[in-house]
Amino acid sequence: MRSRYTAFATGDAAYLRRSWHPRTRPERVDLAPELRWLRLDVLDKEAGGPFDVEGTVLFEAIHRDAGGRGVLRERSRFVREDGDWYYLDGTVF
Repeated sequence: MRSRYTAFATGDAAYLRRSWHPRTRPERVDLAPELRWLRLDVLDKEAGGPFDVEGTVLFEAIHRDAGGRGVLRERSRFVREDGDWYYLDGTVF
């Protein structure tokens, strides 16, 4: 989760695609260059430990753009395959 936030903050679309599960991965990832990501707060998590194959993370990501401050709140689902975690999907609140 934190590595994907960092990829958003640094504009690393290639990493976002690589860490997205192939079943739900979009053809391309378009980042909004006007957004400046400021902070990630992990609010809750379920599973996702060393012996799990699935996990969820509830987070808030704070950003700023020309219109001011904004918050993205999402519950993301991840799956582990061959030892690597992949973003599956998320629900935005």
